[in-house]
Amino acid sequence: MSHNQVENFNGLEINLCKDEIKIMEKYFESQEKSFNEVQIEKKKLIELNNLGYCYQYGIGKKKDEFKAFEFYLKSAEGGNSDAQNNLGYCYQNGIGVTKDEKRAFEVYLKAANEGNMHAQYNLGIFYQNGMEINKDNKAAFEWYFKSAKGEYSPAQYLLGYYYQNEIGVEKDLKKAVYWYIKAAENGNKFAQYKLGNYYKNGDCVEKDEKKAFEYYKKSADQEHLDAQYELGYCHDKGIGTEINKTKAFNLYYIAAKKEHVIAQYNLGKCYENGKGVEKDETKAFNYYKKSADQGYSYAQYQLGFCYLKGIGIEIDKVKAFELIMIAAEQGNAYAQNYLGYLYENGESTEVNLEKALYWYNNAAKNGNEVAQYNLGCCYENGKGVEKDGKKALDYYKMSADKGFSYAIIQLGNCYDKGIGTEVNKKMAFEVYKVAAKKGNSDAQMSLGYSYNCGYGTNKDLEKAVYWYQKAANNGHEIAQYNLAECYELGNGVNKDEVKALELYKKSAKNGYVGAKFILGYYYVNGIGTEINKEKGFELYNEAVGKKSIDLFDIDTDNKEADLDKVGYFYYKAAENDNKLALYKLGEFYELGKGVNKNETRAFVFYKASADQGFVDAQYKLGYFYSNGIDVDINKEKAVSLYEIAAEGGNVDAQKSLASLYEHGEGTEKNIEKAIYWYKKAAENGCLEAQNHTSILVLQQMFLKFNFYS
Repeated sequence: MSHNQVENFNGLEINLCKDEIKIMEKYFESQEKSFNEVQIEKKKLIELNNLGYCYQYGIGKKKDEFKAFEFYLKSAEGGNSDAQNNLGYCYQNGIGVTKDEKRAFEVYLKAANEGNMHAQYNLGIFYQNGMEINKDNKAAFEWYFKSAKGEYSPAQYLLGYYYQNEIGVEKDLKKAVYWYIKAAENGNKFAQYKLGNYYKNGDCVEKDEKKAFEYYKKSADQEHLDAQYELGYCHDKGIGTEINKTKAFNLYYIAAKKEHVIAQYNLGKCYENGKGVEKDETKAFNYYKKSADQGYSYAQYQLGFCYLKGIGIEIDKVKAFELIMIAAEQGNAYAQNYLGYLYENGESTEVNLEKALYWYNNAAKNGNEVAQYNLGCCYENGKGVEKDGKKALDYYKMSADKGFSYAIIQLGNCYDKGIGTEVNKKMAFEVYKVAAKKGNSDAQMSLGYSYNCGYGTNKDLEKAVYWYQKAANNGHEIAQYNLAECYELGNGVNKDEVKALELYKKSAKNGYVGAKFILGYYYVNGIGTEINKEKGFELYNEAVGKKSIDLFDIDTDNKEADLDKVGYFYYKAAENDNKLALYKLGEFYELGKGVNKNETRAFVFYKASADQGFVDAQYKLGYFYSNGIDVDINKEKAVSLYEIAAEGGNVDAQKSLASLYEHGEGTEKNIEKAIYWYKKAAENGCLEAQNHTSILVLQQMFLKFNFYS
């Protein structure tokens, strides 16, 4: 056979003879006609299926489920797998026909075997739930897998769920994430929400808040209720995006209108605090109530708090207590802690320390750091339990480890004062520093005080001022007082009595009694301001009358008497610069009685008294110079001051002066003068001086005896 033409057909090389060409042309014509007929038939079947869909849902047609069923049936009998799936759905749900799940399963199976991904998915549902067939998670997984390969996103989502939870297949979190991502890419809002949670919390994937936000947004855009709430929360807290309280409010509002219980609660928070919307306590109360009525314990607790404080509703302490109790009994740790507080302080109920401890313990076990702190306070002070510093320390540590700044400062206080542990100033300093950096004003004040006194660190007055300033800016009244002292005395900062006055004013306004004493002294003596004795005495009277003992670190048995003495001597000192009063004030500050110990201020008052010739103050001033208390050691100055006081009859000065002469400190060694002053002190009743006199006299006799021999 001769070959004179070569053509390509379906990628295969075919050789055709001339007389075969016509035969092939006729063959192709018949095939094309047959193909067109098949396509027309398929198109008709599709149209029948679509018509059934229109009748089922009333799209362009009057809704008629019976007609819908008939059209699905015709299309299905012609072999259309989509119609077969829809027919199965009608049998399953009784749409246009008597409900028949067994028949539904058969029709789904037929469509599924023809590769219909929807029917494969529906078969998976049947096997998963054991509908007209034994429950079989493995078979369900296999059908979901077939459907998922056809890019059906609900099946892809469930496949991820099966891998995640080890249902019908071995657990494989990587594959779970893979299928969730596939489903999400195909627009599945449930998978998008799930991935949002994963990326937000770092579950199964590396934490990525930006991706979390993006997935939540995709899901929320499809009106996934939880995703709308989570997207609002992201805007609220700045998770994966910038904080935008208005957007947060709007999303909470959308979710709350759909009865999302947490969104209702957060919407209440927005209204209560005026975040993202104008403040409206009545609306806040209403949204808390909606959420609480659905059993949300946080809303029940917050609603109770509204009744307790009169937020958006009249105060009703009985109702408040009931709601907080309901929330606590549901295991809400915040409510449990607050219930403990109510029992401890007798608010809305009678004081019951046993019940207070019960609820504090429950809350603490549930990880509530405030309850752990409260238990620490109970054990430290022996409130409702036997006093136990070690347990107090342990609870403070638990709370501090969670970052609760009040527990951190209390932990520092334990190390500072040796509560439940040995005194460790360095550890106290380190703990104060942690809390101070978190913005706790008590810790900032304590850190400043540590730097001021060199406790647990090197003394650094500039750093002391820095931390006092931080605490003072946060409204800490004692820090304001201490900072005022720094400006008054020029410690770590340039001396500025006007600035000191302003800070004392702030401290006094914030209720610190010690500041009122000093402020009174300033006004009476015109320090940093014009003299105003009337105002000064008024402040003294306020300070003494207030008796806020707890503000002071007083270590005496009679605190009120001590405070009265402080007030009295301030009053007398201010009245006419009374040298005795000035001396007593120096003594109070030196010993820390009735006021915080402050040797710098003690020195100032001793000097003011000494300058007026008060003998005891002259001795004290000499003592400060001799021992380098708040001043550089200056033995010569000490000798000079001791001499004045000794001549004035101060026995301590006589003994101290004798000692300096004996050892040649601040003056030439002179045993005769030493004996002279020891004798003077002995004559005034000092037994120690009498012993020294005897020893020195014997030494002198021994030297003379050796000399003559």
